[in-house]
Amino acid sequence: MDAPDDRDVKVHRAAANLIPDLKSSLPPFLWRANRSKRPNRSSAAEPSGGHRRDRRDVRRRVRSRDSYRLISLIEPFQEWPQLLDPHLKEIVPPLVDAFLQSLGLASNQIPKGPSSSSSTIPLPRAICKILYTLCKVRGEKVIIRFLNNEPKYLELILDAFESWTRSVDPKDVSPNSDGPLVWEERYIILLWLSHLLLAPFDLSSLSSEDDSSSDFPGISLPEDLPSIARRLIPVGLKYLMAASKERDSAKALLVRLALRPDMRRLGLLRSLVQWALSLFTSQQALITTASVYQHVGVLSFLAGILSSAEKEAIDPYVLSIFRTVQAVATEDASSFENVRSSALVRKVIIKIFRSTTVLLLQSDLGFTSSISIDVSSGILEDVIDYVLTSLADKDTPVRVAASKALSIIAFKLDVKMAMEVVDAVVGSLSEDVLWEDPHKGMRLANFEVDGIGNAVLERNLSAVNPLRWHGLVLTLAQLLFRRSPPPQQLPEILNALILALGFEQRSATGSSIGTNVRDAACFGVWALSRKYTTKELLAVDTSKIRAAGILSGSVSVPQILATELLVSACLDPAGNIRRGSSAALQELIGRHPDTIIEGIPLVQAVDYHTVALRSRALTDVTDSAARLGQIYWDALFVGLQGWRGTGSADGESRKTSSQAIGLLSASRDSEAAEVMLKSVLQKLKSLKHREVEERHGLLLSLAAIIQSLNDKVDRAVDDASPGLIEVVAHRDKAVQDAFTTLSMLSDNEFISSALRPEVTSEAACSLISALARPSHRTTSLSDSQSDRCLKILGLCLRRSEPNVISASSRAAGDVFARLDASKRADLVSSWVRFVTDEQRGSGAGVGAQTFGYIAALGCVFQHVWPTDENASSQIHREIIDALVSQSQTRAAVEIRVAAVRSLENGVFPAKAITPEIRAALRKSLKDYTVDQRGDVGSWIRLAAIDAISSAWNHGLLGSVADQEELLSGVCRLAAEKLDKVRFRAWLCLQEIWVPHVLSDRFTDLTQVSSLEYFRQLLSLLSNSSLQWTKQSILEGYITSAGVGSESVLRASRLALARYADSLPLTYEAGSADSNSLISLFNDLSTVLRENSTNDRVAIPMLEVLGYLCDARITQKLEGSNFKIRTLLSLLQKAHYKSPSIPKLEAAVRLYTGLVEISSIRDEVVRKLASMLVHPFPMIRNSAAEALFISAQFDLLENYTQSPTQPSSHDANHVDAADNRNKDNDNDDDDDDVNANANTSTNEIANTLKRTDWSAAPRDLRSAVEDMKTKLLAAAPAC
Repeated sequence: MDAPDDRDVKVHRAAANLIPDLKSSLPPFLWRANRSKRPNRSSAAEPSGGHRRDRRDVRRRVRSRDSYRLISLIEPFQEWPQLLDPHLKEIVPPLVDAFLQSLGLASNQIPKGPSSSSSTIPLPRAICKILYTLCKVRGEKVIIRFLNNEPKYLELILDAFESWTRSVDPKDVSPNSDGPLVWEERYIILLWLSHLLLAPFDLSSLSSEDDSSSDFPGISLPEDLPSIARRLIPVGLKYLMAASKERDSAKALLVRLALRPDMRRLGLLRSLVQWALSLFTSQQALITTASVYQHVGVLSFLAGILSSAEKEAIDPYVLSIFRTVQAVATEDASSFENVRSSALVRKVIIKIFRSTTVLLLQSDLGFTSSISIDVSSGILEDVIDYVLTSLADKDTPVRVAASKALSIIAFKLDVKMAMEVVDAVVGSLSEDVLWEDPHKGMRLANFEVDGIGNAVLERNLSAVNPLRWHGLVLTLAQLLFRRSPPPQQLPEILNALILALGFEQRSATGSSIGTNVRDAACFGVWALSRKYTTKELLAVDTSKIRAAGILSGSVSVPQILATELLVSACLDPAGNIRRGSSAALQELIGRHPDTIIEGIPLVQAVDYHTVALRSRALTDVTDSAARLGQIYWDALFVGLQGWRGTGSADGESRKTSSQAIGLLSASRDSEAAEVMLKSVLQKLKSLKHREVEERHGLLLSLAAIIQSLNDKVDRAVDDASPGLIEVVAHRDKAVQDAFTTLSMLSDNEFISSALRPEVTSEAACSLISALARPSHRTTSLSDSQSDRCLKILGLCLRRSEPNVISASSRAAGDVFARLDASKRADLVSSWVRFVTDEQRGSGAGVGAQTFGYIAALGCVFQHVWPTDENASSQIHREIIDALVSQSQTRAAVEIRVAAVRSLENGVFPAKAITPEIRAALRKSLKDYTVDQRGDVGSWIRLAAIDAISSAWNHGLLGSVADQEELLSGVCRLAAEKLDKVRFRAWLCLQEIWVPHVLSDRFTDLTQVSSLEYFRQLLSLLSNSSLQWTKQSILEGYITSAGVGSESVLRASRLALARYADSLPLTYEAGSADSNSLISLFNDLSTVLRENSTNDRVAIPMLEVLGYLCDARITQKLEGSNFKIRTLLSLLQKAHYKSPSIPKLEAAVRLYTGLVEISSIRDEVVRKLASMLVHPFPMIRNSAAEALFISAQFDLLENYTQSPTQPSSHDANHVDAADNRNKDNDNDDDDDDVNANANTSTNEIANTLKRTDWSAAPRDLRSAVEDMKTKLLAAAPAC
């Protein structure tokens, strides 16, 4: 329901960091500081002599990632572009200067050959990308003012553009080529050229004598055009046909060029207009055109000419342009239909019609002298008719253009004709609007409403066209913005705007299609508030505003608008509508003070940023605004019962709306609450059987009102209020009415899937909970009432939806508290029997019908748990046994999760825990069930962690034995490979042990995959008071370090290697830390011994031990009292007769590392040799590679390390001076090196020779023979 945090709020907060970062990053991105002693070879003006000189050189190429980073700093301002305005003078000019400076570096900035790096781009390209981003965010009209407009750069930039366009093959898209100019470059350069054409000098004075340009096909240019104009025209016409953004800048370029006085004198405007019109006069040309963008470009050029040219300059071409474009817009030729299929074409056509009409109306007499009055009148009528039709166009940009065009035309007309346009728009809005009598079920048209009171009617807009309404309402808003309608037309306009503020239709899929209509209405109210005076608004007869309902005729126009805007700002489901309504309300109250009840407090309550979050707008803002006046309270309550409240499309909005109704009830006395209750009951009775969502919202509202009455009774009793009897009477009456409503619900509404029973079940359970919740002066439930509640609960508890389970279990606890002892025992027994029978019947099935009953058993437990700890209760024993058995059942995982959650939410808050519960939690912490969905056992582990945290919070883990029993499992999960489990377990430990055990806090999911997190975990191994956690931590840790994700694997292994490397080899007497490297490996060996057959632990353990060998930590144990042969025996036992290939591969990798330990080398080699005949080919290959690499490693080690030098795993390095002194002894050591190498390879070769290979496959036998030959030949080669 709620959208994420508002982006513009984030931008406003981040602007203080983004803008300084952008400013500081630009100079090093554009220039490099060059301090050199090189003499200046290019200019005599620079001093010679080779002295140091500071100079900034513009870069030729920049890294792509740097340019994208700068763009990423600008793009967040899309939501709030005005924040950039004070800083643009420090951002854009450096970009412009660097671009101009780069023009003089080389003839071709875009290289012809391969670029130096595929990760870099030319600086001009990067600058153009950044400038385009600024244009996109802030608008090109703002950014273009900062571009250099010196005429001397016109030809320079044009030369560069033509050079860059010609220098690269457009078909070259290889990674090492920069390729042709990208569209951002073309867009910015063409835009800059159009800006430079504003120079007040004739182009002939700016043109060079070189005339190497060529004419564009199909256009006849004047003979005496300056060369720069002849060069600009082909460029502009070429990109005028483009499909991307540069089409707009090319259009601006051609318009500026054609409308220059010197070009008009030469006849360029006539040539370009004739060329543009010729494209539409030939039908064949239209049929054969490949792309519609050619028509878009040409039409946009004509529109630009009409909107920018002076009347005298364009007057000869107005009629021909209009007739040609009118043919395109209205004729039935197939070629024109293809052109009109584009929304861009239709939008540009409307712009042309608008400009034509405005030109016709600009003269003092009303029409231009070259066109007759009759022709002009016909044109005006045709344009208005076309624009009115376009208001219903299927594309939003076309409707927006049509509304703006019609408002501009009406603004240019005289008052009488403008009123006729407004009447036409308002009349169109009145079509298909129906009025519905909710009591009689009748729908009436507008002409049938006059004799009926407005208070009993509700507007119905289901028959109107939403697209047409959007165009019409937006036109009204544009007309009001230009103050075209006179005040006497405001009642009809206000009636339409109020209807539009509440406009809503649903598509066939259930989505809203009325948001744009409400948005246009907000704009209309804002414009009305801004353009009309308070006196004019107060003079409006509000009795004619039928859409205002009960407010019609009783209050002023500003008050009506303020009330409607308040409802929209608080209740509308669209965030932009709520904000738009808030902005319009602020404008209304600010422009018309002292006309609205509590105006200033109302603006403060309905704040622009506060209403952004819908849940906050529905509850906090609604409650605050309703307290400011009865008129606001009534409007909000009525609105909450409509489609924006209890009739919302999503369930969360209906729940929040019911909470808002409860807040409104709490803010008034019990009599008002009774009135609210009657209104809700009346709406419930009028609902159709299929209106399930509305029933859901109204039942929840009924529950909220009854709960508020219960609270009123409690407060009245506590305060000894004299009105207690009246409040209790209102509450009892409401309860009776609610039970009557509850009895009207049929069983089919809780069963039939066509009626969405989960929705009705949740609402009914919420109502039952409110009716049964204990309070002061609460009467006992009658037998019929309790039986009805229990029957409905029996139907609801069988459902498996989480929201229904939560509501039904809560209602079960409330009803259970109102029952007598005999009924309680029978009810619990029946629930327990149902749960156990369902489990036996379903076997390994899901058993989804038991979820609600399991949760209900936990909720009722607190009502049967004895206050005397030594007392015994058969009911509570029965509940605990049922929940414990369900948490350990072999049925579906979901059942076990539900049982553990029930213990957490029901049993632990009652301060109850038994040895059976602790055993169940301990077992749940070790649940690693896996099915086709993955590690579903993690759901149970997460539930168990939450349960243990709840038990700790309720003081149930006070003894050390309890903590050791359960927290050891949590410590294991805090180190396991799944991020979500690891994070939840850490939060549990953090809650229990911070700050006296844990020094660091990790509060984000991403933090538990960091090196610091795993270092914190390993530090617990050195805590003398937590030695009971050591084995559990290691058991979980190896799953992260062995088979975790890439990031977890890297961080956990690095932390483990550093921790192991820091440990002393043996325990040092007198040391505060009893840990040592030997004790660490003893603990790892213990974990491997206890889990040798558990692949979940054994495989990652072998991987971790192999990693420790690769890190040369295991080799430190050689010569110590650590029983390395025990580790070897555990390794052999772990993979003995194992069918798991991952376990066997991990074992081979560990064997490869253990080969380096001389005391067990022979056994390891023999074991690897025996694995050469393993049944699995992959294992045979791994064993062969291990043997061969081991032998080659010995040869390499003997070459690089003399026998007298320390081993490679020794932490102490040999001093460089000692190495130089030993150079003279190398000859003496060679014989020893060769002897050791021969011994190593001979051992492996003899082992292969002694092994019986007769049963091995033929290819394996030949591979072994080849290996023996290679190994025996390797020793003499030394």
